[in-house]
Amino acid sequence: MHKLTRTAATAAAGVAMALALALTGAGAVVTVATASAAAASETGAQGWDVSGSFDTQQECVTAGDAGLADGSWAQYRCVLFEARWDLMTPA
Repeated sequence: MHKLTRTAATAAAGVAMALALALTGAGAVVTVATASAAAASETGAQGWDVSGSFDTQQECVTAGDAGLADGSWAQYRCVLFEARWDLMTPA
């Protein structure tokens, strides 16, 4: 069962990465977490805070770009975690 779960997670991460590459706009930084690193998103990765959670990657990127434009943060990451896109910003 563990191997099946890992295989499914790896396939999902591959699909998500392809979507991230296809949807990334100029200047946007989009990171897709793998299944092994996704747990860090729940509590925030070291040095990063969760600034929002979105249904789609595009919503996350739009919010991240808005924060760049208004000077709220200098960079951001959109991390897929439990079927939601978490907007991660520097702590």
